[in-house]
Amino acid sequence: MTVAKVPGDRFASYFVYPLTWHLVKPSRLLEVALERSLVTKSVPPFSFPSSMNTEARYLIRLAAFAVAILLFFCTLSPSGFLSTANLSSMAYQMPEFAMLALAIHPTMLTGGIDLSVVSVANFSAIVAALTMRSMPPQFILVAMLIGVLIGCLAGAMNGLLVASGLPAILATLGTMQLFAGLAVVLAYSTGDSGASVTGIPGIYSNILNGSVFGVPTPLIAFLLTAVLIYVITARTPLGKQMRLFGTNPRAAVFAGIPTFRVVVTTYILSGFIASCAGLVILARANSANADYGTSYLLLSVLINILAGVNPNGGSGTVFGLILAVLSLQFISSGLNIMAVNVYARDLTYGALLVTVMVVNRLQGKIHSTRPRTG
Repeated sequence: MTVAKVPGDRFASYFVYPLTWHLVKPSRLLEVALERSLVTKSVPPFSFPSSMNTEARYLIRLAAFAVAILLFFCTLSPSGFLSTANLSSMAYQMPEFAMLALAIHPTMLTGGIDLSVVSVANFSAIVAALTMRSMPPQFILVAMLIGVLIGCLAGAMNGLLVASGLPAILATLGTMQLFAGLAVVLAYSTGDSGASVTGIPGIYSNILNGSVFGVPTPLIAFLLTAVLIYVITARTPLGKQMRLFGTNPRAAVFAGIPTFRVVVTTYILSGFIASCAGLVILARANSANADYGTSYLLLSVLINILAGVNPNGGSGTVFGLILAVLSLQFISSGLNIMAVNVYARDLTYGALLVTVMVVNRLQGKIHSTRPRTG
């Protein structure tokens, strides 16, 4: 008897599956499925943990950690830590590295990272400073916009590299050196002695390093950027796409998400925030230099990890980032008051970063969202 040839899938549908169903009892098929974990043996109702409750509990613990640090240093040096001068110093220092941490935040939600934020900030500040020197004071806003545009272009370059398939950590490590080198060349080409660009109009520092109704302008800038990042990452379709891509890039592709555009837009946003941080640093230092804020990179990464951002992508909140910023600012100010060595401070930050990552890993908060290969 001649059997007509049927394609593989149709042959299985017409002959194999019906024959298997008749030869093997349905109960046996269910047992095999259970043994292979194709279905769950027992699923208790309402047993799935709520991610919102998990995040809320972590935020509560982080807030308790910040309060504990505050009370600790208040106990050691109440007159020094709670003095008006120290509180004012914290309000002016905190926005710089806090905005750089905000710049890294969206890239980590996508499962990447931007190591070039400090170099982008300095490069943008140098371009803005040179533009301010070459134009009348009335055009300060134009110089600021040019600096922000430089940050966006740098972010677009990072985004194109990462979206094309390069690992984010390697791509941004290379651009970090590239932008830092360009900043040094640009600063030295101006004829100034050294790599610092000076001669910034006084009105610029008076405005961005001043205060509005007693609130420091840099702190206002940080709060505005924090609101912007919160709205984008938590209240817009782009934010949901960032998180889905960070959770599972392959599923994001099958879900119809324009992953290339999402990645590029994310790094442009990072460059924009980094350039804003550079303008704040420019106002505080009243000069621009390619070496400013070199210690802020470790601090920015530590803030995001302490805030509960999964380094593999998919989860993290701006509220946690703000609490982490406060915690590390309390530590920094407390160590300054106690005259602790700068290297010991870096040791503290590094140990805290490793400790938080290990604890989060043991608690299951950090888990790989990438499918294993090989």
